[in-house]
Amino acid sequence: MNKVILASFLVFSSFIVHAQDQKWSVEANYPLVANSNLQNDFNGVLDLGIKYRFANLGPVILGVGFNAAYLKNFNKFTYGSASGQDLESDYKAKQFLLQPKLFAELPIPGLSALRPQIGIGYSFSIVDIYYDNGDQFFSDNTNTEGGLNLNLGLSYDISQRFFVQVQYDYINLNLEGESEINGQTSTYDFKEKTGFLKPGVGFRF
Repeated sequence: MNKVILASFLVFSSFIVHAQDQKWSVEANYPLVANSNLQNDFNGVLDLGIKYRFANLGPVILGVGFNAAYLKNFNKFTYGSASGQDLESDYKAKQFLLQPKLFAELPIPGLSALRPQIGIGYSFSIVDIYYDNGDQFFSDNTNTEGGLNLNLGLSYDISQRFFVQVQYDYINLNLEGESEINGQTSTYDFKEKTGFLKPGVGFRF
């Protein structure tokens, strides 16, 4: 069994070292809310991505990519109410972003380690918010929305395989639907424009 594991490891290592075309890359980023036209109450946790480069058009490399991000904000505390009793407030907000996109890398002549990138795609936003203030106010809603996603990025190769990068995502979501608070349903219709700054690391293969 140990010989089989060793042989498999050597074959995999040989493939990684001798692969000629690095068309694929994987990345891990930390999503930070850079700006929003609303009071964005989500904190970044993790953003994972994969890219595939399918065409080399002279100075431009075209590819497709997919990112999935998780953001959250949990807040639980005890406070004094007007009745003199201590009440417990429980707030749990989670957001998942699914982002397919088409991108172009623009290598800089003489600076091959630097790789500017521009991309366009669509973001699906899944938001789950639970809030109970402990005093007759309760809300539990899950909504899925979507909107245009523009991406700007810059990566720097620290070796043939590994790189560091920073990206900026602009997302324009059209939020339209219904929410339920204390058993009463209300409708909403507005736009949320949010920017995410995502520093991260990656691996090409």
